[in-house]
This record gives sequence, C-alpha cells and structure tokens, in this order.
Amino acid sequence: MTEITARKSVRLSALIVVHRLIQWISLFFIGEWAFYGIFRCPFVIPFVSCQNCPILTCPGRIAHTYWGVWAGWLALLIMLGRSFCGWICPGGLIGRLFSKSPTCRDVHPQTAPAFSLGKYLALFCCIVIYFVVNQPRVNVPIRVGEFWPAVAQTFQYAQNIWLFRSALVLGLLALGLFISMAWCRFLCPMGGLLELLKRFSLFAFAKNSDCNNCNACRRVCPMQTRPGEANCTNCGECLSVCPSKSIHLRSALR
Repeated sequence: MTEITARKSVRLSALIVVHRLIQWISLFFIGEWAFYGIFRCPFVIPFVSCQNCPILTCPGRIAHTYWGVWAGWLALLIMLGRSFCGWICPGGLIGRLFSKSPTCRDVHPQTAPAFSLGKYLALFCCIVIYFVVNQPRVNVPIRVGEFWPAVAQTFQYAQNIWLFRSALVLGLLALGLFISMAWCRFLCPMGGLLELLKRFSLFAFAKNSDCNNCNACRRVCPMQTRPGEANCTNCGECLSVCPSKSIHLRSALR
C-alpha cells in the first residue's frame, strides 16, 4: 500500500467514524422531539405546528423559537442536498440499525422506483392536510406526569386518523427489519421533499466515467442506491468499497 493510498484509507475511515458520531449525537439532541412527534403530537402532521402545540414540554416548541435551527437545516439542504436523512435524522439512524438485521432484504431493483413514489404521495397528502384541511388537531394530549403513561392516554383519547397516522409510521419503521430502509425510501414525506430539492444543492457525491457498474456501492448502501442517484443521502460510506475509486464529491460551482 502506497503512502497516498494509506492516507486515503485513513481519511475514509475517519469519515465513517465522524458519520456515525454525528448520527448518535443527533439522536441524543433531537431524538426526543422525534418521539414526541410520533407518540404525543396532537396534529395530523407532526413537527410543523409546534408553536401551536399545547404540550409545553415538547422540544419542538423550543426549536421553533430559534430560527437558527431552521436556518441550519436550510443551509445543510443547500450545501449537501438530502444529507439530513443520512447524517441527522433519528429515523435514518434507526433504519440503518434495522438494516443490519439478518431478516432484512431489499425489494427487486426494477420495482423499487415504483414503491419510491409513495414518499411523493405522502408529501402531497401532507401539503393538502396542512394548507387545505388546515392541519387539524386530532387528539387532546394535554397530560402531566410521566412520559409513557401520558403516551397511553394520548392513544386512548385520539381520533382514528391520528391512530392511523401513528400506526402507519411505526409499522413502516418496523418494516425496516425486513425491507431495508422501508420508511425512508418509500413513504417519508420529508424524504420526498428533500429528494425533489437536492438537485439544487451545491455539493453531492457522484460517480465519474471510471465507474464500471459493479454495484459494490449499492450492496453496502442501506438505501440500496448509488451515488448521485435517487435516495442517495450523501453519507459517503460507499467511498471505501468502490474498487475503481470512481466516487467523488462533485461541486455545482464548477
């Protein structure tokens, strides 16, 4: 191994370590918000009406008071496209952990694009619910006391649409034990929005003309994709498995 190759290997190993570290740090800081969104948010669409939420302990209320949080996520989108899914989203980390399950499989590559349309349908439904139906409150989770007893009461008094929403999200997350990254790839509305906008990002991992289509990157990717293609989250972990060294960080500024 030459000195240059050794240095690249060290950098790639460091990238993987940094990636995993950021994911776990993110889970620590915004994982509670994600749990509140699934289990206690009174609205049909969680995470977007936190300023009107009656649950004063929800971390989302704090995030909505600091524009820097949203500005940071917008800057991340502009710089690195859908990297929020691969680096920060707690659901993405849970999906990656589930993808290590021995029961986890992938759908056939020819049918995966059809299933991927589900996240755009989910995004459309969210837009209609928010702007047309007016984002209704569908439960009354104004509870005090310990978290899990309050969660039980939330489910007890929720309307059917809230129960359906929560069961759908939890079911698809659990489906990740059997189909790799099922929620992130096929039904996450946030993923659908970022997938549409990532083409305008300034930087992204991509393949160059040296690629021989060996699909080593696809096999190691829990999203079952290749750099620069649909559902790529710019995690960069495929860099270390490419035999032709054809994956690079492209810049739209050039």
